[in-house]
Amino acid sequence: MSKVSRRQFLVGGGVAALGGAALLSGCAPRTDGKKGGKGGKGGAGAMGVAVKDALGKHGHFRVEVSMAEGKIDRITPLDSRETPGMGDVAMERLSKLIVDNQTLNVDAVAGASLTSMAFLGAVGDALDELGEKSAEWKKRDKATYAGMAEPPAEADVVVIGSGGAGFAAAITAANAGARVVLMEKLGVLGGDTALSGGEMAVPGNWIQKHEGIEDSPEALAEDMLKGGDHVGDPDLVRIVAEGALESSQWLTFEGGVAWKHDLMQFGGHTTKRSLIPLTHSGSEMTTKLTRRARDISAITLLDCTRALDLVRAGDAISGVKVQNTQTGAEFTIACKAVVLATGGFGSNVEMRVKYNPAMDEKILSTDSVGVTGDGIVMAEGAGAELVDMQYIQTYPVCDPSSGALLYVGDVRLQYQAIMVNKGGMRFVEELERRDVISNAITQQEGGTGYLLFCQKGADATGLLETHADEYDNLESRKVIVKADTLDEVAAAHGVDPAALKKTVDAWNAHCKDGKDPEFSYRGKMNPLEEGPYYLMACKPAVHYTMGGVRIDSEARALSASGEAIPGLFAAGEVTGQIMGTNRLGSCSMTDIYTFGRIAGASAARHAR
Repeated sequence: MSKVSRRQFLVGGGVAALGGAALLSGCAPRTDGKKGGKGGKGGAGAMGVAVKDALGKHGHFRVEVSMAEGKIDRITPLDSRETPGMGDVAMERLSKLIVDNQTLNVDAVAGASLTSMAFLGAVGDALDELGEKSAEWKKRDKATYAGMAEPPAEADVVVIGSGGAGFAAAITAANAGARVVLMEKLGVLGGDTALSGGEMAVPGNWIQKHEGIEDSPEALAEDMLKGGDHVGDPDLVRIVAEGALESSQWLTFEGGVAWKHDLMQFGGHTTKRSLIPLTHSGSEMTTKLTRRARDISAITLLDCTRALDLVRAGDAISGVKVQNTQTGAEFTIACKAVVLATGGFGSNVEMRVKYNPAMDEKILSTDSVGVTGDGIVMAEGAGAELVDMQYIQTYPVCDPSSGALLYVGDVRLQYQAIMVNKGGMRFVEELERRDVISNAITQQEGGTGYLLFCQKGADATGLLETHADEYDNLESRKVIVKADTLDEVAAAHGVDPAALKKTVDAWNAHCKDGKDPEFSYRGKMNPLEEGPYYLMACKPAVHYTMGGVRIDSEARALSASGEAIPGLFAAGEVTGQIMGTNRLGSCSMTDIYTFGRIAGASAARHAR
């Protein structure tokens, strides 16, 4: 079995380490109609309501449990900040299973396991307070969930993977008249897109026009090519850049996605061009795209369904072998075209090491547990050529203990933070490429960097409120420290206080001069003149794999000889050639929605 890393594993605060294999093996349970164990009888007439705290993936929430005559009649999550479309789906699904079957013998929902375990723990505590024995409830007959629907025998197009690329492909293909199956191996939809910040590089967007910012698809393409050391295919990069604005409008009008009236400038970009979802999360996209897909009768949504292999008739794709991850039942869906939208392989340590030995288990990952390279393996088995597999990106500002990408750290991308080392000195330009900053951090003492910002910068961005769940968790573990003086925040992290003050004085002087002679800072320079101050520790973690299936301009998977494999298409992180050696921030959203839509249109056209 491949070693699989975890995304966003919260350390401390009462969350225990969970067995990865058990949680990854299936989805949430299948409803089997059994009303509890031992004859289905609850306790001896227990009644009342209890509210218990839980610590999930995104901080504390409360769960209210109501009992009548010894049976649970209602479970209500309160004050939850879990990921929309993932954590909330898990709690809703588990609530129904528990109430319908009067048992706590249920499995965590794959893809939302931390939320699931916290939720189940809180329900158990509530039962104990109400006079029941939660240990007995856990021994009752198991309630299981087999998925949203049975796989159909046939379809025109099968899309594998329910991130942004998968939804874009499925909706586009269905709108072109195809019967579509969109399948996901985890128990929740959304993939890495739902876990991302969702920012999207869009030259010529409406906010740039409002602010008088000059930009163009040509400028984005040049930034992407330069940022990837000119290893990316210029023709494919051009397609991404030229499709950016239309893709953002598709998200707005087809998907109903809302945006902040603000922009970010990620490292390696020459200007501010990245749109920000209203909720500062990719779940803004995936929850609304899920809703849209459900409204289209031509789309069948499947969760808990793993693609095992591609079926071929000669050289052409003719179907997909799939397995229900909970029941183990296997099916074959006959189809005329397949779109691979399965993402990369950042959570598959063995696969990472195979292509880049430096990316071993010592490096944590920001990725979803489902990002294990399945589509890449299937494509290779069907004759597709793999390219750029050795290029694996780390994100520089991640939790030192869990590997989770730290969204509070986006103060850096909104020109409000500097980065220092243990010695209190700046060592890299804060808006450099991700790989440059990551490599610079690994060369510092302890392989750790520290972001420094002040209250004025925090207020200007609003990020501490937007990501209050993350901030609370980081502060409770002292990953981020707030204090009135530089001496205090430096002491908390063991950073040289005298050197830190000199660094801040120099930075403030540079801000007044409007020039950074040390590192040529490329953004708007904001001084750090008064406290309170915040100092946050960070380390790099695997974030994106640039390699994958070779495709052409129509998203067709290509063989080593350059021939298109009939019926096989791919989009998003599962493909190679686009990002080169290094992906610039926010370009993945532009890629997945542009090539996702191209792949869906091409697959529908092929099916006709």
